[in-house]
Amino acid sequence: MKRLSPSSGRSVPRQPGAVLGFTLIELMVVVAIMGVFASLAAPSMTSLIRNNRVQSEASSLVSDLQLARNEAIKRGSPVAVCPAAAGGGSCLSANTWQNGWIVFNDLNGNGVYDGNPETVLHYRQGLTSGDSVVATPQPTTNAISFNRDGFATGMGTTTTMMQIHAANGDTKATRCVSVDLGGRLTTLLYGGTSMGVTCS
Repeated sequence: MKRLSPSSGRSVPRQPGAVLGFTLIELMVVVAIMGVFASLAAPSMTSLIRNNRVQSEASSLVSDLQLARNEAIKRGSPVAVCPAAAGGGSCLSANTWQNGWIVFNDLNGNGVYDGNPETVLHYRQGLTSGDSVVATPQPTTNAISFNRDGFATGMGTTTTMMQIHAANGDTKATRCVSVDLGGRLTTLLYGGTSMGVTCS
């Protein structure tokens, strides 16, 4: 008996039990399971994004404080960082660093930007995240200043902790930048300590 070749045009009958695709119910079950997994992963992803954002803000602050210290050593005269008014044209008396800050050559060493001949070396705009940045304890002149030797001055204490809190109050996202009298900068997680001062 002659067998038909595959190209003969005749369809091959479906074998019993063969699966050709998914049914609508099967697809709905898969979508529902994926939805459950997505809902479980969402809080973790949100927390990760928040932690990374606050860490980035802390890194920006460290970078600018380090800039001030390096410039003070290079110039041989005081350089300070203070919370900035809108536009970065002056220092704020309020301890609200989230509004932005300026790095300036503090020629008279008073921790306040007095305008010409002092100049703004760098201006960091305010945070748009709603996070807060406060110095604890607040420095005497509400500024972090470095002298020609790179030491921090005018803090009124041995260590100042720049505390960065997430807008939603999640303490796990809290980061602190500690500044000691020697000018050393350290980034800490919530609960970490530096020179006896706790990041809280």
